[in-house]
Amino acid sequence: MKHKKYNNMKNLIFTAIIVFFFDLSGNAQNVNNTVEISGQVTDFTGTPIDSAIVQLLHPNFSEAYSTYSDANGNYKLKDVKKGIYLAMYVIRPKEYHRKNAVPQEDMRLEFWAWNVIADNDLTINPRYDRLELYGLNAFMVIGGGSGIFLYVRPMSLGKLLGYSSDIYTNKSKLEEVVDINVYPEHFKAEVFVNDKSVKINSIQKVEEIAATENKSATIGYLINIDYNITKKPEKPLKIRVVGENTELKEKGESICFFKIEDYQ
Repeated sequence: MKHKKYNNMKNLIFTAIIVFFFDLSGNAQNVNNTVEISGQVTDFTGTPIDSAIVQLLHPNFSEAYSTYSDANGNYKLKDVKKGIYLAMYVIRPKEYHRKNAVPQEDMRLEFWAWNVIADNDLTINPRYDRLELYGLNAFMVIGGGSGIFLYVRPMSLGKLLGYSSDIYTNKSKLEEVVDINVYPEHFKAEVFVNDKSVKINSIQKVEEIAATENKSATIGYLINIDYNITKKPEKPLKIRVVGENTELKEKGESICFFKIEDYQ
């Protein structure tokens, strides 16, 4: 009888040990499947921006993860599931022009980071002001040896605000096509790859034709940078474009992550 009780006790202990190690394994797996994205939100003078919403977005622009910057502009997106996210969007909500919640001189346009590859902890330090650099993308011409090409579309808040004084109170005005383009004679850019400045070979104007009845054109820019890759980088490249609209002294910034394909 004692022998039977002893065997039952041994089985219980063995089962408990197995459950314990499975729990440890499961927890470890959960930890390894998540990352943290953090940084500081500032303007172009380095002043921290508090209460800015920081959103990581799915491909349909729905919210994947969200938080707010603190009094020092710092933010953390914790327990972010590993993967590739469409974008990160950052702005203090009341500053967005459609809210019409602050004086026009305090309005700003948002910061964007695109193709956010969250396979390790990331540091992203958003800076934003009155020039929005939208839709930043990077690509290479395979076998071309011509560096990396970037595409970005700058949009001017100053031009939007100068369009009409009643743009926010008159719905029909708001829905009209507004020219917020930054033209070549007023567009300047700097490019950084992994936070190191790189040479710009050329900047070319591109017209995006809208799929609307009036076929209006939005101006974007194709930027060729001098960055040839001789071997595949261990991590995705973090490409940062700083843009300026010299006409209205507006600045903006955008980031995209670019992974070199591992072809067989």
